[in-house]
Amino acid sequence: MRGLEQIPWLYDALMSRMERGGLDRWRDRLIGWAEGRTLEVGCGTGRNLPRYERPAEVVACEPDLGVAVAARDRAGEIPLLVADVQALPFRDDAFDTVVSSLVFCSVSDPKQGLAEVRRVLSSDGRLAMMEHVRHTAFPVGLAQDLVQPIWTWVTGGCRPNRDTEST
Repeated sequence: MRGLEQIPWLYDALMSRMERGGLDRWRDRLIGWAEGRTLEVGCGTGRNLPRYERPAEVVACEPDLGVAVAARDRAGEIPLLVADVQALPFRDDAFDTVVSSLVFCSVSDPKQGLAEVRRVLSSDGRLAMMEHVRHTAFPVGLAQDLVQPIWTWVTGGCRPNRDTEST
């Protein structure tokens, strides 16, 4: 399903506005958790990639080829692969850190995606996630449930009411 998440210029315009509103500080904090060999899953248009300190051992992947092409300019020397978090092309225990930023709301099988993350993450590794999740307060959660069908269609897959935290 195609939506604004798969239209790089539109997605970047929306994210730029959100970053000016404070999301940029959250991104910096998220990337601050990364240590050692790092995998960023679902890197999108690469908005996090320039935030990694050089020389960092970072690999990024994005499932949508068109979006990955858009990320190429921001990636610099970071290797960028077209790969889905649900079937990562890496050996077991390959990474010290896995980073996801606004990814798991759009993954068709989040349990499989997280199982793959667990597989490629070393036993003492860390998972750094910044995800929107279903709100626990009834009126907000209900609003997310009501908007979800149209929101998912418009965005091309994002489910604002996904309970990623419990997954």
